[in-house]
Amino acid sequence: MLILCIASGAHAEEPDQSSDDLDLVKLLNLQVSTATKTAENLDEAPAVITVVTREDIHRFGYRNVGEVLSHCLGFFAVDDHIQPNVGVRGVMGGLGAESGGIKVMIDGRSVAYRTTSGNWLGAELIPLESIKQIEIIRGPASALYGADAFLGVVNIITVGPDEARPLETRVFMGATGHNPAGQLEVVGSGRMGRWDILVGSSVEYGSRTGLEMPAISPSPNIPAYADGRTVSNNLDRRSLGLLARVGYRVPDAGHLVASAYLSEFSRGGDFASWAQLTNSAEGDPFVTGTRIELGKALFNLDGLLHASKELDLAANATYFLGGTLPGDRVETGSELYYVHRRTSYRGVDSTFETRFIPSPRFNLVAGVEALYDDESLPAPERIIRQTEQIVPTAETRSRRFDFANLGAYASSNLWLIERYMKLTGGVRYDNHSIYGGQLTGRAGITSRLAPPLVMKILYGSAFKAPSPYLLYALPLGPGDVVGNAELKPQKIHTLEYQLSFKPSAFFGISSGVSYSWLRDKAEFSPRGINQVARNAANQTTFTWETRADFRHYDDYSTYASFEWIRSRRDLGEVGYVAETVGDENVVYPSYIGRLGATVGLPSPASLPLSLGAEGMLVGPRHAADASVLAYGAPFDLDPYLTANVFLTTRSLYLFPGHETVAALRVYNVTGELGPDPGFSGFEYPLAPREVMLELRHTY
Repeated sequence: MLILCIASGAHAEEPDQSSDDLDLVKLLNLQVSTATKTAENLDEAPAVITVVTREDIHRFGYRNVGEVLSHCLGFFAVDDHIQPNVGVRGVMGGLGAESGGIKVMIDGRSVAYRTTSGNWLGAELIPLESIKQIEIIRGPASALYGADAFLGVVNIITVGPDEARPLETRVFMGATGHNPAGQLEVVGSGRMGRWDILVGSSVEYGSRTGLEMPAISPSPNIPAYADGRTVSNNLDRRSLGLLARVGYRVPDAGHLVASAYLSEFSRGGDFASWAQLTNSAEGDPFVTGTRIELGKALFNLDGLLHASKELDLAANATYFLGGTLPGDRVETGSELYYVHRRTSYRGVDSTFETRFIPSPRFNLVAGVEALYDDESLPAPERIIRQTEQIVPTAETRSRRFDFANLGAYASSNLWLIERYMKLTGGVRYDNHSIYGGQLTGRAGITSRLAPPLVMKILYGSAFKAPSPYLLYALPLGPGDVVGNAELKPQKIHTLEYQLSFKPSAFFGISSGVSYSWLRDKAEFSPRGINQVARNAANQTTFTWETRADFRHYDDYSTYASFEWIRSRRDLGEVGYVAETVGDENVVYPSYIGRLGATVGLPSPASLPLSLGAEGMLVGPRHAADASVLAYGAPFDLDPYLTANVFLTTRSLYLFPGHETVAALRVYNVTGELGPDPGFSGFEYPLAPREVMLELRHTY
């Protein structure tokens, strides 16, 4: 759905014209590149695409990409208090999916944690102050981006040399529930001749300790030493994200850019899937507790050559690595031992691409991509609690697995009838060392029926490769996951129709429907005492999505959206499981409504202020299969409503040429705790109320 991105902008220097006029110019000329890998107007991009600008991020106080996506039409996030699990249009990943159904990229480079194919969406991913805009595609995109561009693509575009600022800082200080919390972002950028640089960091500290296990949970795995406790002792949160980029650019010739990203996080695991409420109380001599600590890094080199007026040649290479950190520790409910995981990965992903643009009416993009991933998945170490010695096991081999993929693709766009009919087509073939060959495609028609009216009819197919975790996971204890080396890739086909009407920069509305066929859905599902990876389901989903935006200069800015989802599954089960679980979709709500608004307040003291709120109504969700089987019958979780409210300054220049913003923000102001469905026999409470003072300054 087209987000019209009507926002009041923040500017580093006092502008000659009003910020409203600048915003309207940006709105009418918003450019995107993710849909075709070529720059084009947002309205005419052949995809159902949302753009979230840095002004949107500032206005609503988003602190990470997970919060951005949870407020985007067509998305729903279940937060297990380690990493959010984002689903799209009625399709959720199962246990351990970590938002793996979408492909998250920074400037076109995948940032997935390769072992699980998951995506980290917290403060560790990227400092939001380094972002120019986030381009979000709903729908299959494997024809351009290969495996894992399954349900959609999230491409984070960092600020370019033309938007360089010496220093931008953003800090949140406050409390999460009764616990102190904060987040700091520092981003610097500059340009000197043909050279430009961007560096940034994001640090988060906080805790959700004190949240209670939802009483509706049918079968949590709470160890005996918890003594009947239902309140968490450790949901601490630590995040670190670093980025650096250096570019050398020659006008009309090309550029060479080197960049690096490092992400680490640490989470208290009282709601981890292996066992719950495992952390001992402070001062308890019997020290226990799950702690999830992971890290990853990427090093990129990108080159672009303008070979001629019509032809560009692009090449890039990424070296990636990651794995568990030394502090990672897992409790499985045993009083005798805990588990230390030792997984890691490293590899290279490279692409060579040609972009032929002989005229504004036609372009052709073609390329090849090669991927190598070396995964180390040794058996976990069981550590005797009293002696800290490793328990000998039969699984002593190194368990290394190599994955290789070669893909080739081509995509073209043609204005067959200028303005009235744009044709889009593309195809990609991937050959993988594990799952063999996969063919995906896309086709579409985009038409500007009248100056304010745009219609899109789209088809796309995609596949999601089984992750190393799904293929080769070893259980850490009874009831844990078991991999399956015989898994097939998941496949999806989607038809989409969208109609948008934008008669002016002050008002816009878009509405659309989609129908998807998902085959061979792969996830961990209950089998005996464990959850075993298998191609568990086929699924069909119909969605209706609508969004409207209104604004009038600084007086007010409002959006409202609604999505309605109907989905059915075929699990291929018989007998008791089939009768108990049924064919209805699970976890994803049947409807979601969202509303956001900001209103300019009178400022007799010459202090421009805005009052705003953003709310989300989440419909009923069917419990996941593991909870249903533990309970013995299907059950639903009740609808809930969450809201964030804020009061913020506008266009405040305490120092000439340098903007300062102060905001008081309350997240989940009513303290709604849900819960949301879990995948291991228990449900998750929502994040508690948070009160934050935000300060942002641009030098």
